[in-house]
Amino acid sequence: MIRNILFCFCLFPLVLSAQKPIDLKKKFFGTYVGEIPAFQLDSGKDLLDVDQTIIKVIIQAKTITFTIGKDAIEGTYVVLFEGKKYFLLDCTIDNQLAGERIVVYKKGNKISRDGLYPQPSAFLYLKK
Repeated sequence: MIRNILFCFCLFPLVLSAQKPIDLKKKFFGTYVGEIPAFQLDSGKDLLDVDQTIIKVIIQAKTITFTIGKDAIEGTYVVLFEGKKYFLLDCTIDNQLAGERIVVYKKGNKISRDGLYPQPSAFLYLKK
């Protein structure tokens, strides 16, 4: 009997301390606009120059939309980590093998998009 009570007292704190999912606060929702700098792509034979282009990211409650140039793709995101100064989002895009990583800074109304190689990373700012 005493063992069962002690077991319950040891088990309940472990169950209660389980991590809950992190939600992105509503003040970080919105449309972020920036530009991806020009870069070179190695095709195996030649180096191809890729011009800079405008990128727009729309963050909503559970969905995220990327507009790069004229192409728009949509997906969902999960908050992987919340630090003192930023959130780290892991985005899963429909019909795309590789995901996207977004850093949402708590101050400055900006985000950073980690570009998929060889595309460089880009800073985007909240559009008012």
